Amino acid sequence: GEEAPHLPAGQHLLVDIKNVDGTFLNSELRLAQAMVDVVNQSKLTLLSYHCHKLIPMGVSCVGVLLESHISFHTWPEEGVITLDLFTCGSGELVPVLPIIEELFAIPIEDGNAADPPQLLWSHKLRGFNPEPSVLGDDLGQFVLERSQMDLKVEVASTKTKFQRIDIYDSIDSSARDYLSYMKSLDSKRTSYESLHPELFLPEREVYLDGVLQSTRYGNEPYHEALVHPSMFSHPNPKRVGIIGGGEGATLREVLKHKSIEVATMIEIDEEMVSFSRKHLPDWNTCSDIKGSAEWCGDDTRARIFYEDGVAWFHDRFSDEALSASNGLKEERFDVLIMDALDPQDNVPFADILYTNEGFIKTLYNALTDNGIIVMQLGESAENLGPPEEISRNSKRSFVMHVFERIGFTNIHVYEEGNCHFRGPWSYAVAMKSNETESLWYRSSAEIDVEVRKRILPTVSGKPALKNFDGTLMESYQNPPKSFELVYCRATPVPDSCKYLLGHDKIA
Repeated sequence: GEEAPHLPAGQHLLVDIKNVDGTFLNSELRLAQAMVDVVNQSKLTLLSYHCHKLIPMGVSCVGVLLESHISFHTWPEEGVITLDLFTCGSGELVPVLPIIEELFAIPIEDGNAADPPQLLWSHKLRGFNPEPSVLGDDLGQFVLERSQMDLKVEVASTKTKFQRIDIYDSIDSSARDYLSYMKSLDSKRTSYESLHPELFLPEREVYLDGVLQSTRYGNEPYHEALVHPSMFSHPNPKRVGIIGGGEGATLREVLKHKSIEVATMIEIDEEMVSFSRKHLPDWNTCSDIKGSAEWCGDDTRARIFYEDGVAWFHDRFSDEALSASNGLKEERFDVLIMDALDPQDNVPFADILYTNEGFIKTLYNALTDNGIIVMQLGESAENLGPPEEISRNSKRSFVMHVFERIGFTNIHVYEEGNCHFRGPWSYAVAMKSNETESLWYRSSAEIDVEVRKRILPTVSGKPALKNFDGTLMESYQNPPKSFELVYCRATPVPDSCKYLLGHDKIA
């Protein structure tokens, strides 16, 4: 194959390890061998190296690589080593971490009660690379580059036919407590932490092509906000369609409703579903829903199609398909939920989902006469943001205008701030009838009564909904101020914006 271009760019891996055996850290011979072994096992090329034993103790080493360099320094009395590895090659450096840990994180030999070695590390992209990298997107900014995390572990990583998936566990010292997490692991169960380990778990984050998609502590807030406002705005949702939702959490929330007869999920990436089932079991278990299944996909009410959602709906609900067929290939849906890529993602499939008016029309056709569609629309607008038509939110603006053009009578925008993303998350609901509009504005007490009536009981006896209730629903009923502000910055100014708070006309 062609040789990769030699770009003025590279990767820098910085690793600090404490609680390391002092004898090892003071042995020039053992350390030099560990360095050579790291280079060889990482399939890098060592050109030369030099180590120097310090007085009274400590060792410094540097190795010159064909790809760049590796170096470290030790403090034997403190049990600390700091190491850095820089390469200009195309191979990723994060997979080298387990090798470094195996060869350098040597436990203290003379103390049974000694703490195990602990790694702090940071991965940075260096130089000037014109090609975008998933390591420089959210994955890099929120996880790889951050050095203040007390725990940062790759749970799993894979590349499917459609996307790259990365899952990380982390404890950010500014948000969670590493000591409490360690106490929660005590098998003797003598502390509060060990009796309630679920409260001290590391954050788990899911990245698709480097973009943050879901988090352990935002799992319920995000998915409950996506599903339940539209479900409770429908008088009796029996058939629900999900576009995307490969983690399985959207399906989980839908199946909590007693009225559901069929929940259909159309997800293009079957590997994503199986990968999530293995590594994100909390996202897709329905074991606590009475009458359901261990894995939500095995619930008798669930159907999963591993197909392109755009083609699936076009084949069944495009104007051409409806006029050509003798009868419907698929019954219409009461509620459609789009849990796919963010409209801000700069990838071709996001353009297909959010700027293809024909596709959105098939979704409209797929709904019953009082049907509802809801979709997540990415991070919320900012108060000082420009009009969405000329910003990175242009695809979101396009969707909202299409909703109006194709016949939805009522459209609502709302946001949820507890999704554990880096800002509030926005959603849009579009309705075909005024009946569902009136249900949208029910009081918190009325919603709480409906929750009791319509949500299936749990095996554990704990509430099925962890975040959503009537009070939260009331907060969704009025659009965020930021969306009003950016909407009114459009040119020409919309007529509704010429009235201050809807009353006094601006001169």
